[in-house]
Amino acid sequence: MPRIFILDSGRLLSSTLATLLGALAVTAASLAAPLATAAESSEQAAHAGFLADYNRLEKAGRPRKSFLVYMAPNAEKRAVHAIKLTPTIVAPAGATFEDLSANDVTALIARLDSRLRAEFSQKARLADAAGNADVQLQVALTQIGAEEKGRTLVDLVPVRLVTGTVKNAVQGKELTAYATFESRVIDAATGKVLRERIDHIVGDEIGRSGDTDTRLTAAAVIPAIDEWVKRVVKATAPELE
Repeated sequence: MPRIFILDSGRLLSSTLATLLGALAVTAASLAAPLATAAESSEQAAHAGFLADYNRLEKAGRPRKSFLVYMAPNAEKRAVHAIKLTPTIVAPAGATFEDLSANDVTALIARLDSRLRAEFSQKARLADAAGNADVQLQVALTQIGAEEKGRTLVDLVPVRLVTGTVKNAVQGKELTAYATFESRVIDAATGKVLRERIDHIVGDEIGRSGDTDTRLTAAAVIPAIDEWVKRVVKATAPELE
């Protein structure tokens, strides 16, 4: 039988119920902490990517804002004689691009790295180790897919693009292949970030959504890779003297 106490105010309170309510309060508090931590971790994971800090990226490029970039103070005029090219990775780790096979992605990355070496070798000495370089270039391929023709970086958020695949596109829309690249230039001696950048570049048209023969291919992505290599070399070349 629950014990009942008479308070000075004349209200009745069950000590057993009070104890139970107190226990529930403690339990709720203990559950709230891990739930809040889980929610925070989920939010952090949603914003976790290849670059060090997405919040400091700014839209840049002419005539239209065509990429996102961060430049450290005085980094733009930095003279560099040797560069270490780090092999391109897919980010986040383990990401897959449902319209292309793993072999397709591997072949595209191999082409990208080959083109980078060929183009940069005309601008500076390619170092075989970070200790022999002035800077390192690190690259991640973060998105490959199909999107409506005419899409621009206006839709780019400081994490990564949310775009569809061929099967999810609005019926009858003209589609183009695309790829999103994240890159970072760091000081080889100190590890300090000199530049971070996101480029979203389209490749070839692949047809209209809804057509049975419309599909994304690695060949349609190659022009995006080649164009990105030209852009990043041109953007970096003034530093490589």
